[in-house]
Amino acid sequence: MSKHHKQKKESKKAHRRQNARWLVTITSVLILLLAGWLWYESLEEDNDLTAIGQGENVVVQVHDPG
Repeated sequence: MSKHHKQKKESKKAHRRQNARWLVTITSVLILLLAGWLWYESLEEDNDLTAIGQGENVVVQVHDPG
């Protein structure tokens, strides 16, 4: 009886560890996706010259070393 009880307890611990691993994995993936989205959005802002002047006609000088 003692052996069966001990196996059940270890199984519960293993299940908790597995759940913790899944939680860490899912959280890490979500953080990476959020960071990638923020990075992409910041690139779009840098390339969007219509945002300069807020609708008014302005002169824009673009330096393109390429």
